[in-house]
Amino acid sequence: IPNSPRMGMDVAVALGATLKNPQKKLEVLEDITPQTLEDAYKLLDNNVVNVRINDSEKELYVKVMVTTSNGVGTSIIRSAHTNIILTTVDGNVIFEKATEDQASGDDVIERLKQMKVAEIRQLVDTADCSELQFMMDGVVMNEALAQYDIQHLGGVGIAATIQQQIQAGILSNSLQSRVMLKAAAAAEGRLGGCPLPTMSSSGSGTKGVVVILPIYEVAKEVKATELAPLKALAFGHLMNRYINAYIGKLGAVCSCSMASATATCAAMTWLYGGTDEQIGFAIRNMTAAVSGMICDGGKVGCALKAVMTTTSALTNALLASHNIALHVSDGICAETPEQCILNMARIANPGMVDTDQEILNIMLEKRGKK
Repeated sequence: IPNSPRMGMDVAVALGATLKNPQKKLEVLEDITPQTLEDAYKLLDNNVVNVRINDSEKELYVKVMVTTSNGVGTSIIRSAHTNIILTTVDGNVIFEKATEDQASGDDVIERLKQMKVAEIRQLVDTADCSELQFMMDGVVMNEALAQYDIQHLGGVGIAATIQQQIQAGILSNSLQSRVMLKAAAAAEGRLGGCPLPTMSSSGSGTKGVVVILPIYEVAKEVKATELAPLKALAFGHLMNRYINAYIGKLGAVCSCSMASATATCAAMTWLYGGTDEQIGFAIRNMTAAVSGMICDGGKVGCALKAVMTTTSALTNALLASHNIALHVSDGICAETPEQCILNMARIANPGMVDTDQEILNIMLEKRGKK
């Protein structure tokens, strides 16, 4: 939780109840002060915050009830983190979305899902500098995030250790090492409570880290000029949203690994001069390499997943750009990149729905909540 030394869903709930700034949406935690923390921790210490699973809901769903001397307020979100579908005070409806609007459907996302990977790449290729220049905002933000973690030794020291090994010559100062370092540092800072902002991708700051920094490192390595880095970043973001649209939000699979790293691999392959066919090879290779990694919540340990999957993305991009592709007969691989993505989505849902429940059970048992 940014600006908070303590973590967990109960801490987030207590902070939300104390902050009272819903207009900030996903930047709600920006306003945390020492007084906010003190007030939130009092709620926790008095055991008035309770978190439990609603077993009847299978996708993103949160219902919050706040009881004060002024009455009882309830709010529900569904499908997306900012998609409030109902708010009541003492049982009186203050806001309610129509049933047909509650799924938080997005026409742009639906149009994106109907496209082929090659069509997404072609669309990006038609963009000009003025349309894509904002992509550099994400590079600046996430580079600052990575540097903050390295300087302040954030998280558990993953990035600091990688940097030490590079300086000692145990790891070379290669592109792969730099990708590992940047991904680890930014993810560790992001999930370790660093107060700096990050550019998200498909609604997630960590996904933004996995997409932005590795792609930009490759762009610098190949000395890409003019629009190429911007187009590669845009392609990575669009592919990340495309794959996430099929996998879904908050399931048992780590979408940073399956979606974001696969998107990054596709964009890297393009930077290496890869054709649409070779980009398809990259996605096929990633389908075999990273499918099935579980998601057990956002925490500092995700930095290790960022290291492993971005390294895999770079490896598979290099292989694909040299026409090295796994056989269609390998496991869940398929002939087309679109079918590979659909196969990955099937691993997530329905394949790992029961796994998701067990992951949640384990997490609650550790906290003595079950």
